[in-house]
Amino acid sequence: MMLYPIMEAVRSGGDLENIGGDEKYTKTVVCPDGCVIFRLTAKPLGNENFHKGGFYDYPDETV
Repeated sequence: MMLYPIMEAVRSGGDLENIGGDEKYTKTVVCPDGCVIFRLTAKPLGNENFHKGGFYDYPDETV
């Protein structure tokens, strides 16, 4: 449950430092009982941002 919102932040091109990450593409998450530590590391692919890239914009033609 904790990793899903972090994954969505990464997929939308967000900076993980804004939600408590160690670096822009790295965040450490501790499991609820404190026994296991997970480090989530994203690899930027350089693709266009889905939300900011104009995916929802209509082409020049009239719809």
